Amino acid sequence: MNIFNKIYRNVFRFTTRKVMFKFYYWICSFKPIKEDKVTFLELRLPHLSNNFQLIYDELTSKYDLDIHVHHIRQGFARGTDKYGRIFSFLKDAATSKYIIYNEGSDIIGGLKKREGQHIMNTWHGCGAFKKFGRSTGDKIFGDTPKNARKYPAHPDYDLVTVSSPEVVWAYVEAMGKEDTPDCVKPLGLSRTDVFYDPKFIAQARENVKKAVPASEGKKILLYAPTFRGRTKWAFSPSELDIAKFYENFHDEYVLFFKHHPITHDRPKIPSEYADFAFDVTDSLSIEDLICVSDICISDYSSLVFEYSLFERPMIFFAYDLDEYFDWRGFYYDYDELTPGPVVSTNEEMIDYIKHVDERFDKEKVRAFRKRFMESCDGNATYKVIREFFGTDISKYRKSSGKTEVTVVVPSYNTDDFIDQCLDSITNQTFKDIEVIVVDDGSTDSTVKKINKHIKKDKRIRLIEQEHSNAGEARNKGLREAKGKYIVFWDADDFFEPQAIENLYDRAEAKAADIVICWHCKYDTDTGVKLYKHGNIFPEKEVFNRHDIPKDIMVVTTNVPWNRMYRVDFVRENGIEFQSIEKANDAFFTMSCMALADRICILKEYLVNWRKGQGSTTTDPQKSPTCVFDAFEKTKDFLVEKGIYEDIKQSFINKALGSYIHTVTSRTGKDNIENFRYSYNYFKDKAFQKLEAPDDMEGYIYKPERYELYKSIMSGDMIPLFMGMFAEQQKRSETINNKLNRTNENLARKYDRMKNSFAYKVGMKVTWLPRTINAKLHGAEA
Repeated sequence: MNIFNKIYRNVFRFTTRKVMFKFYYWICSFKPIKEDKVTFLELRLPHLSNNFQLIYDELTSKYDLDIHVHHIRQGFARGTDKYGRIFSFLKDAATSKYIIYNEGSDIIGGLKKREGQHIMNTWHGCGAFKKFGRSTGDKIFGDTPKNARKYPAHPDYDLVTVSSPEVVWAYVEAMGKEDTPDCVKPLGLSRTDVFYDPKFIAQARENVKKAVPASEGKKILLYAPTFRGRTKWAFSPSELDIAKFYENFHDEYVLFFKHHPITHDRPKIPSEYADFAFDVTDSLSIEDLICVSDICISDYSSLVFEYSLFERPMIFFAYDLDEYFDWRGFYYDYDELTPGPVVSTNEEMIDYIKHVDERFDKEKVRAFRKRFMESCDGNATYKVIREFFGTDISKYRKSSGKTEVTVVVPSYNTDDFIDQCLDSITNQTFKDIEVIVVDDGSTDSTVKKINKHIKKDKRIRLIEQEHSNAGEARNKGLREAKGKYIVFWDADDFFEPQAIENLYDRAEAKAADIVICWHCKYDTDTGVKLYKHGNIFPEKEVFNRHDIPKDIMVVTTNVPWNRMYRVDFVRENGIEFQSIEKANDAFFTMSCMALADRICILKEYLVNWRKGQGSTTTDPQKSPTCVFDAFEKTKDFLVEKGIYEDIKQSFINKALGSYIHTVTSRTGKDNIENFRYSYNYFKDKAFQKLEAPDDMEGYIYKPERYELYKSIMSGDMIPLFMGMFAEQQKRSETINNKLNRTNENLARKYDRMKNSFAYKVGMKVTWLPRTINAKLHGAEA
């Protein structure tokens, strides 16, 4: 009878997977792919799992897409119900541009991806713990190697998301992607973003109190084992002794059981422990429980990777370790991998919990987190959507019907660049913007070109003022702004198409006052981009002066164009740009950085900054006091706000760098008076006005700057002149290299022209008149 059952199962599997499913999918594929269609497949659960939820929420809230979700209920649904679900999925998948899975299955593995389709797997577990897929070929669990090849569980993916670079190899092996390993990318798992959301964590605590009122005022022991047996008949272990735990911990703890969601057989909790032990499998999410639990007891479940984000104690109750190794196996040595004690008895667990304060090794958990969860940084959903959908999805972005972002562009005599600047703004993928161009009395064709853009795009408006400075121009734009957020972009720069969308999304996701992005230094002559970013990366994703008081002022430069600001934050703090010739952005940028409660960095190159092309023509040689004025005004403002002492060291280090640049840039025979003024002001007044300490050794971050500071203060100009000479040499080398590159480009163009067919024909056609001309003038033809 068993033989006949085996034959029947093999024939049935072949018929459905190799014939019926493929044929039906092929028939449905005669219809064209819908460019806006997205299909999610939930293999087992009756609802959208946490592996999909944040991605689904993001897509439905921000984009007009045709989204379909299918629940096959494998292991639960039977007969016509199950196969009706499968065929319904196949029909949708055949015409979907985007298909998203979170598991593997022989239902999907054999389907051929259509040209133009994109397929992603947002794998349902973090790290790489117990083996799965093709990695279990020598184990009891899973398919035989022959069947795994015959009935693949994984199709041709564009993207598989994993939690860390450390585990990429394991997923390549398990999914059989040795030929296309680059599809497995450590972008982080979307489901982990909630663990970085303070609102979610606070709500999790409320959810737990509501579901289990007895937990209030007590610590939480979480027991969350993985399932045993095959997925179709999965059951939960029952070895944890509730009576012993009650006897030892009922006064201080409550005990929560969270069984694997695919289990059918779950142990019952005796009624006499009803005020201590609770089965919360169906009433609380694993995310809620990870957020609130004080100690996690597990075995081989991947939830320990997520739990490590909170750096709390873990116990590994591996009573059947040898048996489980034979059954399924592990990617790493179990005893070396686990960041907590491995125990096999209830007594060992109880003893550890009693002495957890002295035995818990937090550094071991921290190292485990760094190794296996490096890419889970609270931004996985953002990264995954950008990687999988690319820029194509932007055309489906919903409009709010109102101005969300104001773009302020100060301009002055930028007719060479204003077209490229405004084109890059009006072609942004994010459409809910207004563009306020404030012209600072241009005398060329800048205004004429701006008006041409206004005729094409009603989102642009022009404000004209008599020639003053960029600070005053930006202030006028700020006062007129209607958006929730604002960017100040210069008229000689240009911007990546998704710049506003990506900055806006990050600001909204993190409730940020400021979002800083990276930029490219653009060479107008060669078109070469030099990618630039800051050197300070705060440990916390969302930070402020309290988190990094010694670095807050040196996180980024004093330019306004590499960040987005929340308008209400700026206005509530009364921050505007200084109306001075140069450095008119320093007061604004530094004050914002000092006062913002929530700052984050978007590690994307979104601004192309044209080096050396100013949107105003103020001569820096004629304004030697501006930089000093800007820092002194900022210092007075921060003193008034009561925060200067908190960030004083950071501020003075920022000032030192700017002051040195101010002094060294006052060069040239026509600029001696400005140099003398800047040098003497630096030496005699500048740092006294900032209330710098008398002894700056150790206070200044960079030793070379301290040495230069010390020499200037002592009146020794030699180190300063040597530095200025070295800088001049560097500039000369840069200019020479640039000229050489230009000449090489021209020479290559000339060679290509001489070897071109058109040139050769032209030379033959003009031979006679050139020869006559040469004879008449005695020149070579």
